[in-house]
Amino acid sequence: MKRDWDIIRAVLVQLEASTTANTTLSAAAVMGFPEQDVAYNMRLLEQAGYITGIIRDSSTGDGRIGVAVARSLTNPGHELLDTIRNDTVWTRTKEKFKSKGRDMTFDLVIAVGKQVMKHYLGEVIQS
Repeated sequence: MKRDWDIIRAVLVQLEASTTANTTLSAAAVMGFPEQDVAYNMRLLEQAGYITGIIRDSSTGDGRIGVAVARSLTNPGHELLDTIRNDTVWTRTKEKFKSKGRDMTFDLVIAVGKQVMKHYLGEVIQS
């Protein structure tokens, strides 16, 4: 399976939109993406410390993730989302990686996203 940054962003946005500090965002509730892809990316977010959640492998031996529930954003999760929340900044950040042929890692997305945001803010202030 592959890390999918659009799924990662969708999970973070939906968690932030929750009206309670501890929610239950299941992989199936993230619309527009295959459930197992969402579950896998939730696992990556949880392993990296960006969300708290419950991720359990299927007990049937089929290699699937049986349970994937995101509960809340951590402080680093908020920082990551703050960097990629804006649609324009997010699009430009992805374009930077694509134009350079580079893989997107958490640390690089945050670093490049911050650079893009500074440039974008400069454009907004000047207009």
